[in-house]
Amino acid sequence: MLVSAALLSVGHAQQFAVFPGMDGKQSVPVAKLNFTSTDYTDGANPQTVVVADFNKDGKLDLANVDYNGGGAGTVSVFLGNGDGTFKPKVDYAVGNGPDGIAAADVNGDGNLDLVVVNDTGNSVSVLLGNGDGTFQAPKDYPTGSYPHWTAVADFNGDKQPDLVVTNEGNDNVGIFLNNGDGTFKAMQTYPVSKEPFSVSVGDFNHDGKIDLAVTGYYYSVVCILLGNGDGRFQSCVDYPTGVAPGVVATADINQDGKLDLVTVNYSNGNAGSVSVLLGNGDGTFQTHIDSGVGTGPDGLAIGDFNGDGIPDLAVANLIGDSISVLLGKGDGTFQPHVDFPALKFPLGMGTGGFSHRGSGSGDIVVTNDLSATAIVFLNEAATKIGLKSAPNPSKKGQPIVFTATVKAALKGEETPTGTVTFKDGSKKLGTAKLVAGVAKFTTKKLGVGTHKITADYSGDGNFNPNQSPVLLQKVDP
Repeated sequence: MLVSAALLSVGHAQQFAVFPGMDGKQSVPVAKLNFTSTDYTDGANPQTVVVADFNKDGKLDLANVDYNGGGAGTVSVFLGNGDGTFKPKVDYAVGNGPDGIAAADVNGDGNLDLVVVNDTGNSVSVLLGNGDGTFQAPKDYPTGSYPHWTAVADFNGDKQPDLVVTNEGNDNVGIFLNNGDGTFKAMQTYPVSKEPFSVSVGDFNHDGKIDLAVTGYYYSVVCILLGNGDGRFQSCVDYPTGVAPGVVATADINQDGKLDLVTVNYSNGNAGSVSVLLGNGDGTFQTHIDSGVGTGPDGLAIGDFNGDGIPDLAVANLIGDSISVLLGKGDGTFQPHVDFPALKFPLGMGTGGFSHRGSGSGDIVVTNDLSATAIVFLNEAATKIGLKSAPNPSKKGQPIVFTATVKAALKGEETPTGTVTFKDGSKKLGTAKLVAGVAKFTTKKLGVGTHKITADYSGDGNFNPNQSPVLLQKVDP
């Protein structure tokens, strides 16, 4: 069975995704949603990808595992330049046939580490990060047979990241509890449905304890194991999905405060689907709701691609050599998919803001198994916002001019239009129209002290809403 990938949130793979509302702002319609793609040379048979800031420079980086035909594998790390481009990969040796990857600080030194499951090596490799984008030699731990996927969370309440892996050959999941120093105890296993492929984590019943969701590829189910909070889990309860689910991801899809599940369904290489199982908040889930995607889908990422604050989906269509983007409606359903061409056998999926610091215009990365390539899709609706003021500091009662500049994040795009709302914390100061990408607002009503000012861009028919970084405005007596 071919391997797939997903990423939910930046920084720590397999955490559940949360999306703030957009408060009525305009977003780019699906018909105008578009991406500019760039290819990067990758390792042999690249699979799962994770997005995080490995060198702590505020710019997102990429790391993916290279299966290498089941032989001695590697992790390829691409450090981001912050403008949507990436440096050439640097490879790190791991075990045989690496398949899944997660990122977390497992030893508490403030640096992100990598956790890799080695499918044909029957092991999990932990590579401690140096904090500069480089990684130490792996320490390996034995797993079950053909481990496919890994996730990281605190399963026993000691505030230390633990590991979970899916052992496809044994039809179980393995739990590795952290010793507190980035090393791990021997694996404890729990039976799940046949051919467990991927695992996602979250608190599905609101008891403050981490639970597991595991796809059962053979019987087309997702298995829920509720956590006891002491590192142990209750028996598996199955919920039907679409045909042959590969990746499962966790997010609040309908924004009701309860975690939901999304699976991407390979459908035996035919026209595929994604299944949404809405959570009831008590650890149970409703009947799956399906949306069509491309042919033989095998990778999944959850992000916000049109700036409306509602979770959207990106899917890698393994057989269709494309990616599908599905914009969310906010009720657990999605608009019809829009497809973008990829290279041969797209697999791993990740999302993040690679070309800008704003939110709501997620970019996408996909690995391509047979072409040994990673493709970065930059969101053409992304903007960059600059905010300045004069004078700063100012005197009480003195007029202050705030100037916001809104530009397309990608070169060659037109100038954004619309309005900018200036805020002091959550308090609205006023709104100004963009003229040639610039909006100005003047006020003399700020009190003495330091104010946290932001510029909130409305979006237009071509660009998504966005917000500037905070500007500290000091007002003296």
